[in-house]
Amino acid sequence: MKVQHGICPIEACRSIRVTGAGIENDCCMTVSLEKKNEAEGIRSIREYFMEIGMQRIGTVDINLETDGDSQKAVKLTQTVVNALYQGAYRFSKTAVRSWEKGAAFARRDRLADFGDLEVWLHADTDVRDALKKAIQFATCTGYARTLGNLPYNLLNIEEMVTYAQSLSETCGIRFHAYREAELKELGCNAILAVNQGSSEQAALVVMEYEPVVGAEKTALVGKGLMFDAGGYHLKSMKDMEGMQYDMCGAANLMEVMEMAATSGMQKNLIGIFPLTANLIGPDAGKMGDIIETLSGKTVEIYNTDAEGRLVLCDSLTMAQKLGVKCVIDLATLTYSCHAALGDLTAGLFCNDDALCHKIEEAMAQSGERCWRMPLDDCYRGEVLWSSIADLANYAPGRPGAGPIAAAFLHEFIEEGTQWVHLDVVGPAVQRKPGKYLAKGATGVCMAGLCRFLEQE
Repeated sequence: MKVQHGICPIEACRSIRVTGAGIENDCCMTVSLEKKNEAEGIRSIREYFMEIGMQRIGTVDINLETDGDSQKAVKLTQTVVNALYQGAYRFSKTAVRSWEKGAAFARRDRLADFGDLEVWLHADTDVRDALKKAIQFATCTGYARTLGNLPYNLLNIEEMVTYAQSLSETCGIRFHAYREAELKELGCNAILAVNQGSSEQAALVVMEYEPVVGAEKTALVGKGLMFDAGGYHLKSMKDMEGMQYDMCGAANLMEVMEMAATSGMQKNLIGIFPLTANLIGPDAGKMGDIIETLSGKTVEIYNTDAEGRLVLCDSLTMAQKLGVKCVIDLATLTYSCHAALGDLTAGLFCNDDALCHKIEEAMAQSGERCWRMPLDDCYRGEVLWSSIADLANYAPGRPGAGPIAAAFLHEFIEEGTQWVHLDVVGPAVQRKPGKYLAKGATGVCMAGLCRFLEQE
């Protein structure tokens, strides 16, 4: 895709107009961006241009009419460009041929194919810097989607560690990967327990971006199950389909780290990414096992397929040990959230009302959807029933797995720590070719979280 910028005199009317050979007919779209319905307008714009991007070929002229309001011009530029790239993205089938070690990072620009759509973006104010940043963000989103789309035989734990290291070196981010010996020494037994059936070593990747020395840090914790077969609670063939996407939390937040570093975001971030595979083997964890987590709390394993909350609990503890006071985790965690909210909306759990409102606002301003879910004390009892451990990782026969999983994670959040949990099983993956997106990983919540971090 080629996006170019021009400045043209335009009558002031707060609208976007589109004409071009890349669409069936010349068309015009006008969207009000008045404060009272700005979020709705942004979402409409996003969906409209994703649909145009899906066509991937032709020429489109876009006039951004903003009354000379530079902030509005920036917002529209970012929304339009990201939407075009999102719609245009395809995973390149040819780029996986002759695969070799470390190829995920080396080939990522070839793996993410954005088509031949040519876009001319005109505005009544200079948006060149905004355009550059928007293309950068859209590219990072494409990288995240590509990571999600790569199958386990091409992107396993070792390959993901290599990718994270290469990304860190390129962006000037501090990097360390804790492997099994260090994880045992630290006491990250929950992460290790999930990985016991795998022939690979588990990893806990820590990436630190610190542009403001001494300032507070925000932790981004992304679930990185490179493949989830369910362990001894083995998934059915139908339920196992698409389990390479169980690492989209890690992929998306890793690329948020890259976006922060390459754009010069003035926000200290620590990325924490537990990388495991939940498989069957002679040493795999079994129902009834008791493990001691990094926090010191013990957990009875009732369901080996409730593994995401295990790798996350050690990661949340690690974040707090590193001194952060705000933790955001992103995970494809429970199908109950998918059942409740569908394919488009993320489940949002938060222990701080003010923080929750900021996340909701940032998501809305990015055209993404989330819905706050309950984190009430009534769910806490569902994880405290074990007679032999402090917690159980599952509530047998109980509905509401999303809030119950969140309640489990909440047990590992210390008093005074702000915490956001985003359950994205539904929107993390486009399960079949759609109107706006190709089949595969979506890069969900990247836009909303980037906006949140920039505003903080």
